[in-house]
Amino acid sequence: MPLLSTFGAASARGFGNLSGIALPSDDLFNTVSFLSHFDGTNNGTNNVFDDSSSSNHTITDNGDVIQGSFGPFARPDGEWAVAFDGTGDYVHTAQSAYSNTGSFTAEAWVYTTVTDTVNERRQHVITQQKDNDASRSNFAIEIVRATQIVFRVFSAAGDKLVAVTSNSGLEPNTWTHIAGSFDGSNLRLFVNGVLKGTTASTNAPRSTTQPVAVGARTTNDAGTSGTEFFQGYISNARLTKSAVYTSAFTPSTAPLTAITNTNLLTCQSNRFVDNSASAHTITASGDAAVSAFGPFLTSSVYDAGVNGASAYFDGSGDYLTVPDSSEFTLGNTFTLEAWIYPTASNNYNSVQNQNGSSGYYWAHVSGEKMQFYRGIGGGIQHDSDASSMVNQWTHVAYVCDAGTAYHYINGVRSGSSVSMSVSDISAVITLGIQGSSFPFPGYICDYRMVVGTAVYSGATYTIPTAPLTAVTNTKLLLNMADGQAIDSTAQHNLTLYGDAKISNAQSKFGGTSLDLDGTGDYVRFPELNGPLDGASEDSPLTIEGWFYWDGTQYSGGFNTVIGINRLSDGNNTMLLYCGDSGGGDHLGLRYNGGSEQILSDPIATNTWHHFAMVLNNGSYKFQVFLNGTSVFTSATTINVAPSDCSFLIGAEADAASAGNIGDYFSGYIDDIRISKVARYTSAFTPPTEPFADKGQ
Repeated sequence: MPLLSTFGAASARGFGNLSGIALPSDDLFNTVSFLSHFDGTNNGTNNVFDDSSSSNHTITDNGDVIQGSFGPFARPDGEWAVAFDGTGDYVHTAQSAYSNTGSFTAEAWVYTTVTDTVNERRQHVITQQKDNDASRSNFAIEIVRATQIVFRVFSAAGDKLVAVTSNSGLEPNTWTHIAGSFDGSNLRLFVNGVLKGTTASTNAPRSTTQPVAVGARTTNDAGTSGTEFFQGYISNARLTKSAVYTSAFTPSTAPLTAITNTNLLTCQSNRFVDNSASAHTITASGDAAVSAFGPFLTSSVYDAGVNGASAYFDGSGDYLTVPDSSEFTLGNTFTLEAWIYPTASNNYNSVQNQNGSSGYYWAHVSGEKMQFYRGIGGGIQHDSDASSMVNQWTHVAYVCDAGTAYHYINGVRSGSSVSMSVSDISAVITLGIQGSSFPFPGYICDYRMVVGTAVYSGATYTIPTAPLTAVTNTKLLLNMADGQAIDSTAQHNLTLYGDAKISNAQSKFGGTSLDLDGTGDYVRFPELNGPLDGASEDSPLTIEGWFYWDGTQYSGGFNTVIGINRLSDGNNTMLLYCGDSGGGDHLGLRYNGGSEQILSDPIATNTWHHFAMVLNNGSYKFQVFLNGTSVFTSATTINVAPSDCSFLIGAEADAASAGNIGDYFSGYIDDIRISKVARYTSAFTPPTEPFADKGQ
């Protein structure tokens, strides 16, 4: 039997938001890292863009700009997390941000991807360094050897270490709530609300004003150097100056809030921000990145009109163009705005450009500020204040009101004002690049140009909490919400290559599917590993879906359904294929660089088949199911997502290059789901309806 089957009488995709319909739900939805029903319009792709203003300007895609569901409203505020890769990533407050000598509680939801339970490796979840001693913490919640949790405090009296340790309750690759609490008499450690240990101590914590860090232990006064890094995801990290928990409790199934005495609440929004009343500045180090993979089961399905979308620019020359129009004469009153999520901090990442140095450009500069450059009439260079924006969503706006212009970053006026007026430039607008230089790497959504209105004024304003609309005087609006092959978890944007498209010629569910013609069609993700990020040979994982092979043979003999390959040498990590390698139409599996297993010989063509590839750190390492029946079990370890692995749908990277793709699938693919859990352990009945799009 499967560990979980979806339930309910209706498909969320088929019935939309009709009230009274019992939509299916999945109580493991917070483990799903990718889900696509391929339910777009017939012949739909992800690179046809629409201007949502009344002007309806033509938008042209250059390179491979792609639209998808990952955006600033992908999850409600509070349900986000931060991803840490374990090699220098963490977030921290400034020095003097927090000092406590009484009762307190430190807590967070954690999802560690470290599975080594033998060798000691310390991962700090929440910590504060002791004054003048980088080797010790005022307090810390840390994970040792993957599953051991320690809550430790240095007291004010003689720097005595007081600690509570739990050797059970934490399972890697699972969302777990951890809390350490001190009430003035006892330290207590809770795992998923269960009291795991108590240590008596009447000594208050040592007074210190060092930075508080999430995801590492800082080693200098500024918090700019760290060690013992966390690997995985952390969500809803909260620090409260009171003993919130003194006995067993049920962890909240909703985001944590700033209750009384909350001094820090972070790692829960679409950006690095402290949601407590203290509003500490949160600084990210390394590659710490805001993620839509979170611990809470969502209660609603993804809807582009509510949750928004974005376009992804790979930073190697992707951009959009809009033909010149008299409507784009900005004058001395206008508003330019967008949400941006840069994935790198290059010198000049152009968000918008109109004729470059002889016109104007609006750019994200060096990872820390916005810049407006006007070449005509003096070359005015107008900078915002420094504010890191990399690997998080940031709302940026450039507003000119009757000739006085300001930058805004997340609703706060940033930098000084300048006098500004922009005359007609007679040039196309480009989004994502300036000329042939300064490409933007990352995501952009809700780009809006308003001419004749200063949409925002004053020192601050409330940033948008929903996709932008065409207000009065809107001349250009790109919501980037026209993608047709989307991730229903809103974590990834998909690139469709070749002639890959949505088709109504065949479908398992919903009336459409992904159509691949076997001559260069495939799907990949902006991230190299895509939804497999963080997985390893010891990580539970289920890759499943439906394929319909039309029997057309690829020249190499492999029609790849799912291709996972090491780019260092091109070897297969895991390749599920249809083909005639070795003779006859069959379904086969290649793994670990060349080992091969015939799964079904023959395999029926022009028929829908359900497949599931399951990795489970149990009695076996991985297992393959075809139409609910186990067809292969192996005790061989397999690492599906090392740093140099690519993940493709409909092809494989068959050489040591991310651009060398082959072994294309010919047919249709539907309802692909990737879960960071082993969903099936024995024979099961394949799903009879689409996978659920929500958790409750």
